[in-house]
Amino acid sequence: MIMRKLFFCVFCIPFLGMSQDSFMDDSIAKNNTTLNNDSLLKYILTDTGINTELSEIGASFFKDKFLIVSNKKRRHTKTTFNEKLNQFNNNIYCTNVDKNGNLSFPLQFSTVLDSDFNEGSMTFSNEDKTIYFTHTTENSDNFKLYKADLDVEIQGYWKDVVEIEITTPEYSVETPYYAAGTNKIYFSSNMPGGFGGYDLYVADINTNGTLKNIQNLGKEVNSSKDEKYPFVTPDSNYLYFSSTGHDTYGGYDVFRSSIVNNTYINRRNIGSGLNSNKDEVGYILVNKDQGYISINKEDDKENFDVYRFDVQQLEQQLNILVVESDSKIKLPNANVVITDEFGNTIKETKTNDKGEIKLIIEPLTSYTISTSKDGYEPNLDAVTASTENNFVSETIKMTQKKPEITNDAIVMENIFFDFNKATLKEESQLSLNKVVNVMNEIPDMTLTINAHTDNKGSDKYNLALSQKRAKSTYDYLVAKGIDKSRLAHKGYGESKPLHDCKQNCTETQDSENRRVEFLINKAIEFTDATTNN
Repeated sequence: MIMRKLFFCVFCIPFLGMSQDSFMDDSIAKNNTTLNNDSLLKYILTDTGINTELSEIGASFFKDKFLIVSNKKRRHTKTTFNEKLNQFNNNIYCTNVDKNGNLSFPLQFSTVLDSDFNEGSMTFSNEDKTIYFTHTTENSDNFKLYKADLDVEIQGYWKDVVEIEITTPEYSVETPYYAAGTNKIYFSSNMPGGFGGYDLYVADINTNGTLKNIQNLGKEVNSSKDEKYPFVTPDSNYLYFSSTGHDTYGGYDVFRSSIVNNTYINRRNIGSGLNSNKDEVGYILVNKDQGYISINKEDDKENFDVYRFDVQQLEQQLNILVVESDSKIKLPNANVVITDEFGNTIKETKTNDKGEIKLIIEPLTSYTISTSKDGYEPNLDAVTASTENNFVSETIKMTQKKPEITNDAIVMENIFFDFNKATLKEESQLSLNKVVNVMNEIPDMTLTINAHTDNKGSDKYNLALSQKRAKSTYDYLVAKGIDKSRLAHKGYGESKPLHDCKQNCTETQDSENRRVEFLINKAIEFTDATTNN
């Protein structure tokens, strides 16, 4: 166990004799690049101005500074050459960030924290008073995890440095990330018990800063290859990470999983708007629309550049069509409730006359569609938004319920007509087909068809309309082969309302007053095959 004090230049004191111009001479010129135009998530990449011919990888924020690791040998920086890698070891640097997200030239983060070995990623907890950092050792290229605390009495001092022992020395612990507000730390390791390669793990932090309850994030996140660079959004809803497994465009791609009840679901490649056949690592969001990403060079795969990205999200439309499962007839007035993967209700509505619903959704997000309609079995479907198409289409097939048969009536959903007409709607023909089936199953059943209206309009008009609707229903059943002698029909207008609410009826009460009843004229001996009681 290592015990020592580390000194940190809190305000990133500039190197003596080093100017911004001298650094920029080695830098890549700033430029803007927009990746795949076919993606709904368009990432505009801006060179941060800190990149050199060697490697810079974004690592973490500390207070208002952005930290990177780089193997660029800079003046006034203790840098050792790694003969095995044939390059200088990584050191830790910090940069200032302006209001537009641009970075200033890098300065040494700590004169002591940089060891003689390869420095890796770091993360901060406890309001930036605790650092978890990684580096290799003299005898191994594997990374170990360490912790240090900021001395509140002596400005710029880190104290109580300890190794966090997670696994044996022959395995590596890399890319730690502290998820603010959760008291959890994520990291990558190739220790035994995973799914292969490097897996992502999460652990709770004890009061003394050590770790407990180390858990593999599972196969929804981890693959047989490598997963590294975890990042959790401040609301703890999403985990971003880089992976060489799953469905990549090549190399490391950035993925996103949703975090629901401490489980990781709906893993998605965030798309060709950012990912490519290169390696994309170190995805860090500053806000919903801006962040940093590190991408390896075209001509030097081992070395990386840091970019700032701005996300432009185009609208994506979800088109829902609700139909009857067998006939595929479109079903209007179906109740549809759409919830996101966190259980939040996004929209609650009814299908239009064409059985459709259209709404704008978020790319990468999964939704649950709950559908119900009188006379039909309830339905539950799932749909996941794409990153490549500007619309997603989902057809929901609903199965009809069998009608309930009592001693007095066939009880079923209401029959609908065109407004102020006696013309049967297409969906009502499906309902009447259930009556046909019942009467075919029970040959001695006879029915009286009673039609009713609400109290809108005159008594005379409503009576005539109800008589026409009763006759229209009768004609449909006869056309389907039911003998006329088994059927009678009558219209009652508004004279027998279910709700006697006069002129104060609600829309629901009016709807229930407008109805067609199927009354059984004589007692029938029912069997289990013909009843639904």
